[in-house]
Amino acid sequence: MRARERLFRVRVAGHRWARWVQDALSPEPWAETRGDPADFPVEVAVRTSPLQRAPTGAIAAYTQEKTHNLRLAAAGVTGLVVGPGEVFSFCRTVGATTARTGYLPALELHDGAMQPSVGGGLCQLSNLLLLLALDTGAEILERHRHSFDLFRDVERAVPFGCGATVFYNYVDFRFRNPLGAPLLLQVEVAPPLLVGRVRAAAPLPFAAALVETDHRFFRDAGTIYRANRVWRETIWRDGREPARELLFENCCRVLYPADDLVSGTDKEDIP
Repeated sequence: MRARERLFRVRVAGHRWARWVQDALSPEPWAETRGDPADFPVEVAVRTSPLQRAPTGAIAAYTQEKTHNLRLAAAGVTGLVVGPGEVFSFCRTVGATTARTGYLPALELHDGAMQPSVGGGLCQLSNLLLLLALDTGAEILERHRHSFDLFRDVERAVPFGCGATVFYNYVDFRFRNPLGAPLLLQVEVAPPLLVGRVRAAAPLPFAAALVETDHRFFRDAGTIYRANRVWRETIWRDGREPARELLFENCCRVLYPADDLVSGTDKEDIP
């Protein structure tokens, strides 16, 4: 084993132990209860994501292995109830994604490149859950954005930068349910799509939409970056004034040829 890999494993082990201790001492009420969909008859949010975004090339590699991993992780999420004030944790819910728990090597981002790793591909699920959380007014407690923009947009349906990368157990995605009612999560692999739903006992008193502003590609010292801001707009069903909340300010390095997309070199007000 190379020295660099040994050092990486030691650092990972240290971070994991620190998170285990932190969570053991945390007073947070974790979402751990399972529920019956019959008790949650109203579908309050639904999101889908294509399992394969391109027929060939690097973005399409390991699709079958990724789909297998998503099925395992989705089974852990489906049926989870997030009660009022409770915190959902992706890593606590899905658990360790190892060969022993049935996961296969699939593509993951490491050092700015896509590489096969056991349990790879689960960021597609955490991305989907982030969108569902935002649709239902959740408070985002922990979310780590991707450091790079790897591929040109392929049928993008949401603003750039609405991702949540995960790495067991210390790079987590967590949100709190601020509502006065519990929510039930459902996820299924239904080729060609990954489908996520949130169910409740009654309709929510609002509708939420994601709004993108200040989107741009720019060049700095010969490197191309992509940046934007993402907002959540809440529209109340009782006629109250809509509210807009800044969620994310994104800025990351672009790893694909994008000279045709660059709009300038202005670094002002970069997130």
